Order: sequence, then structure tokens, then C-alpha cells
Amino acid sequence: MGRPTGGASASKKPKAKSKPKQRGGVDFKKYKHKVGRKLPPPKNATNTEIKSKMIVLPEQTMASERAGMAVNKRGLTLRELLQQTVHYNPKVRRAAMNGIKDLVTKHPAELKLHKVAMIEKLQERICDNDKVVRDSLYSLLQSLVFPSLKEDNAMSTRSTLSLLMANVLNGMTHLSMDIQLMAFRFLELVVLNFPSSFPRYAEQAFNNFVAVLSNDRIHLQDKSKLNSVLAGLAHCLSLVARVTENGDASNRLVHNRPMGELWKPTLDEDNPGSGAFATSDVLMKLQNLIRILVNSIEVSASEICAKPANDAQSSEALLSALHCLHLICTTFIHEAKKSQMEFGRSKTQLGPDWLNSSVLVYLKKLWGVKRLFHEKV
Repeated sequence: MGRPTGGASASKKPKAKSKPKQRGGVDFKKYKHKVGRKLPPPKNATNTEIKSKMIVLPEQTMASERAGMAVNKRGLTLRELLQQTVHYNPKVRRAAMNGIKDLVTKHPAELKLHKVAMIEKLQERICDNDKVVRDSLYSLLQSLVFPSLKEDNAMSTRSTLSLLMANVLNGMTHLSMDIQLMAFRFLELVVLNFPSSFPRYAEQAFNNFVAVLSNDRIHLQDKSKLNSVLAGLAHCLSLVARVTENGDASNRLVHNRPMGELWKPTLDEDNPGSGAFATSDVLMKLQNLIRILVNSIEVSASEICAKPANDAQSSEALLSALHCLHLICTTFIHEAKKSQMEFGRSKTQLGPDWLNSSVLVYLKKLWGVKRLFHEKV
């Protein structure tokens, strides 16, 4: 008999450790993936791929569209710049005004072709709230637009100026004092360049001069503003005095016109440099201006005498008021010499009654101003 191999130790085999049983169900099943294999997309995945097609047109560029067109240094056309002048941002409006001046300077033909459209669009900037925009418009009209407008015929010029003067007269009655004073500067610019157009608006203009000079604010504020208004008034009065001095050759008064039409200005269509004023109503406005100018002279003289040093602004205001007063008196003298003064006019307007009641009073006030300066000396 053979002997069993291994002995007692060999008959005993090691027992495998029993794994603990999992209790409950498995919420998530764990998948074992091989390294490097791409994961399959989830069932609720959204496809985010975008497929688009593009049509390429090499000639469709802004540069090709504006080829041959007049543009400024920023590449903007006149039409685009005019549209930007009504932008709500004042900086954009300033840039547009400068751009228009740059474009017109580089391309003078654009001004000749589109000056009427420019004035129709730019006239709204007369009452602009931004001072820089108003000054830019004044410079543009003075240096470029008005010199070019003089080359047109009288009829087209008159129709163009009527649009501009509507906004100028509107600006004279604006609530803002700065806009009012700038409107008077625009009026002065129109009178200097187109004197024959002034009789049409003389009555309204003198009405506005009376209103602004009667306001105490203009006398209490900076004297330069008062001097600016008086300078514009002097240009208007010099035109009236020159027309009345020339007589019938330049001031055509029609005797057979109805009494109700005496106030209307008459323009010589054949001679654009001549014009006739509505003497009946314009002279009445000048009478009101005499009273205001005499008061302004008294105020300026009192300020000069009250200060130990010489006040240049007050002195200029005094001289400007005296110059305006001299022009009004010159107008009255020339009108009084004409036989037309007897038609359609009562004796109390420019007769002895008016002289006794008004002129002598003003002379006494001016004599008092002279005594102030004598006392200071």
C-alpha cells in the first residue's frame, strides 16, 4: 500500500473569502470603458453644428460705391453730413459742420450744385442749443455759402433768403438770450451781404431790436453782448439812412398805392441793389428806438463816471448808441425834406407835436449826460 502524498496539511484547502452581498438595488450602473475609445453621445444630445453658405462679392464695398463721389477727409458725402447735422449729440453736429466746410473747400462744385439744399438743411441750426454749432454755421455762411449765393440771380436768391430769414426772425424771439444775440449776428450778416433783402423784413427786425434792447438783462450782463446788438442795429440803420438819402432813385415810394399798403416794402425787381422801406411804420419803430438808445446812453455814462478807471466795454456801448442815434436822426431829416412825408401820415407822428413832446425831452437827457462828464473832469 502506498502512502498518501501530502499528508494532513495537503487535505485542507484554503477557503475563499466570501464577498459581502449588496443590499438594496443599484441606482447607477457603472460601465467600464476601454482607454482611448470615444464615448457614445447621450440619447438626449443636441446637435450644435452650424452649416452656412457665404456669397462673396468682391466689388460690394463702401469704397467702390463712393468711387467718383465728393467726400471729406473722413470719407463722408455731403448728404451724410447734412443728415448728421440734426443728430441729438452735439459732438456729432459739430463734426458734421466741420466736415461740410472741409468738403466744400475741397470740392467747390458741390457748393454750386447743392447750396439751396444746404441752406434748407442748415437753417435749423440757427437756433441750435450748442454755441459751437451756431458759430460754425456763421463761419460757413460768411466764408463760403453767401459768396457763392451772390452769383445767382435775384429771384432765386430772394427765395433762398426767405427760408433763412424765417429762422433768423424766429431766433430773435427765442427764450435763450445767447440764441437771441446770435440771431442778431445772423441778421447783420444777411444785411451786409444782401442789403436789398432787408426792406422786406425791416419792420419785424426793428420790432425785435426794440424788444431785446428793452430787456434789462442785456444791460446787466456782459457789455460785449450789448455791443454786439448795437453793432447789428447800426448796420441796419445805416442801410435805412443811405436809402432815404439817395431819394427816389433808390427809395421808390408809390403815391397811388392804397392807404392800407403803405407799410409794405417795395423792391426794384430790375435792380437787386435797390430797395424801398415802409416809411410809415418803420419810422414809428425808429421813434421807439430813440427812447431806448437815450436810456442806454444814460446807463453807460453813469457806469463810466462811477468807475475810477476807464471801462472799455461801457465806452464802446456809449459810442455805439450815439452812432445809432445819429443814424436815426439822419433818417428823420432826409424823410422830412421829401414831399412824400405829407401823404398818408398824421401831423402828430413827425410834426411839431411829436418834436415838442419827445425830442426835447431826449435832448434834456443828453444834456444831463454831458454834465456828468463835465463833473467828472
